[in-house]
Amino acid sequence: MNRNRRLLGFVGTGLVLLGWQLVGTTGVLGPAIAAPLAIVTGIAHDGLGFYGRHVPITLASALVGYGWGNVAAIGCAALVMVTPSLEKLLLQVGIASACVPLVAIAPILAACFNGPVTSAVMAAVSVFFTTLVGTINGLRRADPTAEDLVRAYGGGRFLVLRKVQLRAALPGILTALKIAVPASILGTVIGEFMGQQRGLGAALVVAQQSSDVARTWGITLVSSLIAGLAFALVGITERLATSWATTTTGASA
Repeated sequence: MNRNRRLLGFVGTGLVLLGWQLVGTTGVLGPAIAAPLAIVTGIAHDGLGFYGRHVPITLASALVGYGWGNVAAIGCAALVMVTPSLEKLLLQVGIASACVPLVAIAPILAACFNGPVTSAVMAAVSVFFTTLVGTINGLRRADPTAEDLVRAYGGGRFLVLRKVQLRAALPGILTALKIAVPASILGTVIGEFMGQQRGLGAALVVAQQSSDVARTWGITLVSSLIAGLAFALVGITERLATSWATTTTGASA
């Protein structure tokens, strides 16, 4: 069964690429669609000389924003558990950060910050809500019996949070961190649209202005590959760090 599914997946992917190649080569949908072979050739031609100047800038900004945004989200979620009266306020802040279009706040942030700081802030805003909700849900999955036991021995809310809730929330936190990875890359690239000289977003703007269709698609593909690889890396970390959760779930079943 799994072999058949994989075969169907490969066949489907091949058909999509073939159709894409035909559309890009013939130009039936206009000049804005580049053929896959042209995109790959363009990436190979640009090579490290081009992407080596831009990818590290994007990665650095995305990593800084990803780190600060997630730290803020996890901290706010912990604060909600310790001070429940703040939940409504913090969730409203998170919802606002998720609902406001990134392209709308990017010019404002660009006016307030300089260069890569804008991209890092955009990445932080992009990941905040996802991690906030995932962490709160995880913290609330803690075993009530374990919480009562800690309280029975004189433990307060901070001790319950540290001894019981954070451990129970680890699978949810790591899942949220995994989902937040592509969002951080997207936020960083959009932030780099705002007049920066280096970074994949800045290179994308230049490619669009010069009507270099193949390079535009190539930058988009490279950005997607980076997001996919980072997503897979966090996914592997999640499986290694929460293998106990799978075992416990299986034993309980």
